[in-house]
Formats: sequence, C-alpha cells, structure tokens
Amino acid sequence: MNAIKLFASEGIDSDIQAHYRFITSVKNTAEIHTHDFFELFLILKGSVIHCINGTRERLEENTLVFIRDRDVHYYEQTDEGDCQFINLSFHKEVIDALFDYLGEGFPKLKILSPDMPPTVRLSKTEKEYVRYRLDRLNLIPHTDKARVKAEVRALLAELFTRYMTMDDSPDWSEQPAWLQELSTEMKKKENFTEGTSAMLRVSGKSHAYLCRMFKKHLGTTPIQYINRLRLSYAENLLLKTDMEIVDICLEVGFENVSYFYDLFKRQFNMTPHKFRVNGERKISY
Repeated sequence: MNAIKLFASEGIDSDIQAHYRFITSVKNTAEIHTHDFFELFLILKGSVIHCINGTRERLEENTLVFIRDRDVHYYEQTDEGDCQFINLSFHKEVIDALFDYLGEGFPKLKILSPDMPPTVRLSKTEKEYVRYRLDRLNLIPHTDKARVKAEVRALLAELFTRYMTMDDSPDWSEQPAWLQELSTEMKKKENFTEGTSAMLRVSGKSHAYLCRMFKKHLGTTPIQYINRLRLSYAENLLLKTDMEIVDICLEVGFENVSYFYDLFKRQFNMTPHKFRVNGERKISY
C-alpha cells in the first residue's frame, strides 16, 4: 500500500501554524500516510497498534509520541477495542524555531535521527498535566490567532524540554516503557531525595530486578542513578544559593556528610566548598 502525503498548507492554519484535535476513535484517523509537518499525539484512553516506519508497536494509555516529517504511519485497533487520543500538528518552521531557541545543549539529533520516533510513557499524573496543557488551547478564541500561536510554542517548549530530552543512554529507544516512566518520576525532588525506597515504590519492581534493568539499559545501578541526580541538584544549590553545605547535603537526600563530600569530590574533582568558591569568582554581584 502506497502512503499518501498530507500537507500543512491543506489542513493547518498558516497564521497559527498548528492544529489541535481530540480524536475519539481510530476509525477517524488517516490511512497509511506521511506529511510535511510534525505532530505530537497523546493516548488518553485505551490502546492502539501504531504502524510506524514498517514496524507495528502496541501503544498503551498515557503514551506520548513525537512524529517527524519523514515518518510513515497509521493506526489499527487492538483486540481490546478502540482508543482516544489528542493530536497536535505543527509546521516545520515551528520546530526549527524551537530547536534554535533551545540551542546546542538540546539533543535534537537524538530526536530527529533515529529510525523510530521518540515515544515516552507518562505517569497518570503527567498524562493529566499534558492533557490540561493541551486543553488550554481550547480556551483561547480561535480568532485570537496570535495568542494561540504563542501558546502552542510555549507548550511545545515545555513538552520537549520536559519529556523529549532523552537522557544519554546507548539504547534509549530499547528502554521498556515502565523504565522511561520511572526515570521521569525519579527526577522529582521528593523522589530522588527519598532514594531507592521511592524507586521501589514508584516502579513496583524488586530491588534485584531494578539492578538488572538499570545495568542493561542505563549502564549504571539504581543508587548511582539517584546519586547523580542528587549531585546535580547539589551543584546548583552551591552556585545559586547561600545555604550551608551541610544543609545542602541534607536537602538533596544525603544523611552522611562525609559520604556526600566523597561522592562530590569524585564527580567534580574538588570539594563542595572549593566548587562554590570557584563559581563565585566567575560571578559579579
């Protein structure tokens, strides 16, 4: 079956440069197609077979997918029935402007280059937040095109920096959905400061299983992963606050100051105090 090509000029308002849809059934989606624009879709309810670039993959509720302008895809119902999802389509110019704004520090090649598009399984809370952000577009009068356009760009900047940063990992695309969701949840301060007990609670997995999966997919251990998050947070507290170092140690989840100092020196090749002093020398108040 040959893919049809959809064009932004035929379905997306040129002033807004984006189009938002709530889709109640797979039956209301296009047959196999590609397009000259980009899109994000979020599955709100049910599951779907996503046929993408020659591969059939089952997507469950809470899954967020970014479709590039070169991807070829369509949808099929699962045996369990239909699904509902939200779709946001936008011009190539919008994504180019977003990547220019985010700069070289944003890993756009890890998003644009792989054979398969970025797919992220969100927690239920995160799914509801994204839905809320998308639904806000419906609160703006369609005639206020400049405001809708600004809201779309603000939304995309938030979604890409929040969910599409794709942490460095040699096999990110092979990570199971639950591990992607766990990684997102563990970036929350209340979780990484609590440590492995939060990881066990959030994931619902055993410690031994987590150790095997983290080693396989991330090349690290659960505690090393958590400590990396804690140290990154501590680094910023040292540079951006006047908190005492012992208080920073406790704030990021370390109960032992000596252990914190040892890990920090291994990571940054200097003590927390020297790190702060060096940073202050570069800043004029």
